[in-house]
Amino acid sequence: MRKMEIGFWGIESILDFVTIAGKFKERILLVCGDSIVNAKSLLSVLSMSTVEGLELMVQEDSCDSLLKHLELYVEHGRLIGGKC
Repeated sequence: MRKMEIGFWGIESILDFVTIAGKFKERILLVCGDSIVNAKSLLSVLSMSTVEGLELMVQEDSCDSLLKHLELYVEHGRLIGGKC
């Protein structure tokens, strides 16, 4: 399992994120405190999108291709930081 902080910068970034996540077979979750949602579900991601300190959790260890596609979100998460 791999975890990293991520962030969004507008509705377009959320739509793009869900589209990218949906193209991969890995189980991808967004986590903040006790809240855990499916990162492939637009409504679920929208419900968490304003949370600072949002973590991306990928269930499989071999997810390098997925992480490469999501590196902008990981970088943005590093920039905004914060905790749930």
